[in-house]
Amino acid sequence: MAKVENFDSPLGWLIDPHNKWAIHFDFKKVSNDEIPTDFTIDMWGVIPNGKPMIFKSRRKVTKQDSLKTWKQLIDSKWVKFDFEKHMTA
Repeated sequence: MAKVENFDSPLGWLIDPHNKWAIHFDFKKVSNDEIPTDFTIDMWGVIPNGKPMIFKSRRKVTKQDSLKTWKQLIDSKWVKFDFEKHMTA
């Protein structure tokens, strides 16, 4: 029986309204048979050309804390941003 993952957690980058800070939400799978449990939130300083280049901090969090932080930032006018696409363009 195929495993179906319903993984409703934030992934990717958010950037603040002033383009000064970026936060990356990620997770790492423990194994193929387990649910991902290692959630991280990394904060980066953004340099003038818009790239996240200055690493500031990392927090390991639960899925619930990750969702809560994501929603708070979105409510504070942070926006989702694809830095990888932006950097290669």
